[in-house]
Amino acid sequence: MAPRFDGENFTLELAVADLLDKRLQRSLGFANRGGYERMWLGQAIHSQYQERALADDPTYRREVPLKTTLAHRGWAVTIEGRADGIRKQDDALVVEEIKSVRRDGHLAPAVRQLYEQQARLYAWMLARQGHDSLRAELILIEIGSDVVDRQPVELDLEGLELEAKRRIAQWIAEHERRSVLLAERRGAGDRLHFPYGTIRPGQQEIVDAIDQALEERSHLLVEAPTGIGKTVAALFPAVRHALRHDKRIFVLTAKTLQQTMATTVLELLNRESAFHSLQLRAKAKMCANDEVLCHEEYCPYARDYYAKLHSSQIVRRIREADATLLPDRIFDASQAAEVCPFEVSLELSHESQVVVCDYNYAFDPYVGLSDFAGDNDLSDVILIVDEIHNLVERGRGYYSPGLTAKSAREVAEALAGAAPIQRRIVALAHRLTALIETTTDSALDDVGARARAAEITLPEDDLFALRVEFDEAFIDYLEHRRETSTFRANDLFVTLYFDLLRFLNGLMLADGPAFSQYAERGPQGAALRILCKDPSKFLGALIHRTHSVIGLSATLSPSEFYRDLLGFDRDRFRHLEVASPFPLANRRLVIDDSVATTWKRRPDNYGRIARSLSGFAAGVPGNCLALFPSYEFLERVGRELRVEGKRVLVQSRGDGDRDRELLLDNLRSSLAGDVLLLAVAGGVFAEGVDYPGDMLKAVAVVGPCLPAVSLERELLKRYYEEQFERGFEYAFVVPGMTRVVQAAGRLIRSSEDTGVVALLDERFLTTPYREHLPSDWAPGGDLEELVGSPGEAALHFFG
Repeated sequence: MAPRFDGENFTLELAVADLLDKRLQRSLGFANRGGYERMWLGQAIHSQYQERALADDPTYRREVPLKTTLAHRGWAVTIEGRADGIRKQDDALVVEEIKSVRRDGHLAPAVRQLYEQQARLYAWMLARQGHDSLRAELILIEIGSDVVDRQPVELDLEGLELEAKRRIAQWIAEHERRSVLLAERRGAGDRLHFPYGTIRPGQQEIVDAIDQALEERSHLLVEAPTGIGKTVAALFPAVRHALRHDKRIFVLTAKTLQQTMATTVLELLNRESAFHSLQLRAKAKMCANDEVLCHEEYCPYARDYYAKLHSSQIVRRIREADATLLPDRIFDASQAAEVCPFEVSLELSHESQVVVCDYNYAFDPYVGLSDFAGDNDLSDVILIVDEIHNLVERGRGYYSPGLTAKSAREVAEALAGAAPIQRRIVALAHRLTALIETTTDSALDDVGARARAAEITLPEDDLFALRVEFDEAFIDYLEHRRETSTFRANDLFVTLYFDLLRFLNGLMLADGPAFSQYAERGPQGAALRILCKDPSKFLGALIHRTHSVIGLSATLSPSEFYRDLLGFDRDRFRHLEVASPFPLANRRLVIDDSVATTWKRRPDNYGRIARSLSGFAAGVPGNCLALFPSYEFLERVGRELRVEGKRVLVQSRGDGDRDRELLLDNLRSSLAGDVLLLAVAGGVFAEGVDYPGDMLKAVAVVGPCLPAVSLERELLKRYYEEQFERGFEYAFVVPGMTRVVQAAGRLIRSSEDTGVVALLDERFLTTPYREHLPSDWAPGGDLEELVGSPGEAALHFFG
């Protein structure tokens, strides 16, 4: 929990960590910031000790929450913490601070001092609750053994009181310094104006709605056409409110392009340099040693991290150099100071008023920023979530882990060796492989030879029994790698271990109708999976703690689908739908109802679809984009295409970033001639790319782009039918038609853009598909008026 001040009522909330000596905290080293130890090594050892203590001592309590309050210089101060363990012994309460140590048992003096200070503070908090007889101990557990060394910690409760008040006084002084900066930012907020000369139609509606939502502490979903300028219309009122009321903003996006766009808008809004904005790049792309191996013994940028951070003053220098903190600048400055660029980014995130980053940094429980951890108070946080329609699928993914036999088998193959720990891990990997394979085979045998997946009850007891042995092997494995200097990036066993832990954590969460368990045999071979059908419980828990969430998208209908599956509180939820401000004459819509794209009828329609697309592309003087529900469908139609006057380019399954950029270069180049690009709906060319100016003149969408039928999708359908009585619509139609509308939105992005959108499938005229097309696509509500030949419609529009 971050320190929280309420200056009007003179209250201050601190965690025990806020009272610790910061210089001593730096002595812990980089491994406690992101290496293996911080993640699981110490945690596994903690857990083993605490489980034994609970079994052996009826007075033992683990992870005990503590809280105390005191008055200091007119402030009411609350301090909270969590003691590793508390037990009774000889009529005294004993506070335990549990730490793992290397096999030599050595603790650096500064590290020992810090651990002892933490134990003393917990004892001091218990004394303030009225406990008279108190002791404190360091519980030092040797890695890889059962050796427990109990070391008493001397207590001076009066001295602790004085030291705590000294640290509290420092926090109050820091608050007073911040208050001066806050007053300056409030003035800048009052002077902030819209960064462009005029505000577009529709943007003022968005600004007013967001102003109201922020004042009411409500959550708002803004559904507005692509190209209207949602980003600036959302950031302007949000930044103004944040500056005036000392709030922080996190701008969450799914793609780097949107992050760059948001950062550009923030620069325009920050002409006075009144606040800092940070663009947070993914860890792998900020690694300076090209290994992504977070260990002091292997990475010079991790070694002596805190000492170099302090001596170089890199965070202060970067912050003072510019109000906009960009990844490239952070990387270059950090590399020059030989400190980890990603960790410096995290340091800067705590000192920035606006952070632009991926959804994962807020909502993924495994990689989220510390700001969003646990029960942290987020009442000073405003989330702006771009393309929020993607968050439903992302949210499901965060809580839908899987285990594959392939990954376990690869560990066994990679670690075949003479060392005893390697032989242990190979045997464990083989046992896990066999468990996954036999469970999958048994499940599929029960439902028939042709089945590829089956709902089951996962073998929890067997998996948790393996967990104990994996924990012990993991601890010994890390020690073996350290002692033999053989740590390496992308370690297959480390990855498998974390996958197993995440899967077991998922099993503990997978309670109730919102979860299903199943086995499947797919591209990765046999696999066990957990499906989170409804992530609203988890997403909503975070959303509820924030000041406000502003969600933006061109496709948020039906709004109750997103409200319910994202976990919004109905009393705080608002929805705004903004009409398109662009002239209707700039766009022609045509529906070709002479083709059918259902699974059964596709083979008879490949030729007809190819002829329709060929005529459409021939009638367009410029580049065309044709989008399909799948690569297989795209490839079958592509074989029959015959287009005169245009080069046909095709997105392939294995395309990387370079391949995609080459395709875009062909669209941008007027020298290359006109292009018809065949791509998949929902992919980068359908949602993640802008086509400015005349780069794109027409879009064709083949079919409603429904997700493929699978056991997972059928389980979603069943759940949505039980919960909302809209099973097929929520599981298939909503995600499919969202892809259709997003794809069409690539075309008209300004009042000057013109073009033709062709929808190829008779189903676009039927319920429920037609209800999910934007109302302004057929102003009179009569979609039948749009029926026609795409080729003739293009010739007429452009002629």
